[in-house]
Amino acid sequence: MSNSAKTSKGKRSASPAPTSSERKAPLSIIKDIQRQTRRQYTAEEKIRIVLEGLQGVQSVAEICRRKGLNINIYYR
Repeated sequence: MSNSAKTSKGKRSASPAPTSSERKAPLSIIKDIQRQTRRQYTAEEKIRIVLEGLQGVQSVAEICRRKGLNINIYYR
């Protein structure tokens, strides 16, 4: 093998790492993710969901599954 083949074998051709001014703070990244994934319900939607549970036609677990809620959130 030639010297050029040996030296280029272990090198990566990646772009340079972003500087500290280009990086986002970890907490801001987490907040961005939460904003994208957290659903915000209007007061009317909340009342509708709770009244549906109080009617007793369906179980609270079924209502929460259908609405995509955790049961703890329903009771909160």
